[in-house]
Amino acid sequence: MIKGLLSCVIIAAMIIDGKQIANELRVVLQKSVAALPRSPTLGIVIAGDDPVIESFVRIKKKFGESLGVTILEFRFGADISGELLKAEVMKLCERPDVDAIIIQLPLPESVDAQSILNVVPVEKDVDVLSHAAMVAFARGDAKIFPPVAGAIQEILERHHVSVEGREVLILGNGRLVGKPASILMRHNNAHVTLIDRPVNDLALHARESAVIISGVGVPALIAPEMLSAGTILIDAGTSESGGKIVGDADPKCADFATLFTPVPGGVGPVAVAMLFKNLVILSRTNFS
Repeated sequence: MIKGLLSCVIIAAMIIDGKQIANELRVVLQKSVAALPRSPTLGIVIAGDDPVIESFVRIKKKFGESLGVTILEFRFGADISGELLKAEVMKLCERPDVDAIIIQLPLPESVDAQSILNVVPVEKDVDVLSHAAMVAFARGDAKIFPPVAGAIQEILERHHVSVEGREVLILGNGRLVGKPASILMRHNNAHVTLIDRPVNDLALHARESAVIISGVGVPALIAPEMLSAGTILIDAGTSESGGKIVGDADPKCADFATLFTPVPGGVGPVAVAMLFKNLVILSRTNFS
């Protein structure tokens, strides 16, 4: 069952250092992995050759290997058909030596990504991206959180922020950020407004919100003048601008928000740590 966030104690001008949080979680997870009957194995399915994907895979491999987790890569060409990729993932899911599976997104445009994600059984779905896993999360009886939702909860709990009864604005309804974040906020009794398309009155919605969570992938979508005093701004959007990875919020928002997660270095590192927390939780069940 999803637990409630702690009562609100606001800390002024807090810029979240996601790397520090991830490193603190790493220490705990190293001990958790060492306490398992054996080291778990995580399989990562990669289709195509994308530098951004490669960066994500390197980050996950580095973190997992630092815990003593075995990482196996299963690579396929960008021209693979959806039917063949689904068959390959099904075979991978049946392997007893692979304890959990990540389908690295994005997949080639010719492939129906959700149909591939749905192949992964709940007990091996550390990303909580299959339909069955997401339904369990929505019901409130999932054993694990989607990594970004888990990262958001970790950050808010660490800073004693409650969303109960507060106005929460979620921008984007994607499977990685918006959808799981909206479920998480509703489980914690927030008043949620979700916007998943361009609107003319975004600034009005933003000013009326105590908490803003964004995962759109549009640089500078959120400007400082859109924020009310004391806004908590969780930026989980990523896109490229001028050769750099940037978030949805203008970095100057940090001067106006009470709590701000920068991109890069905010939610992202914590989400990676939460993915491996999920691996530990599922492994405890699967190994018993």
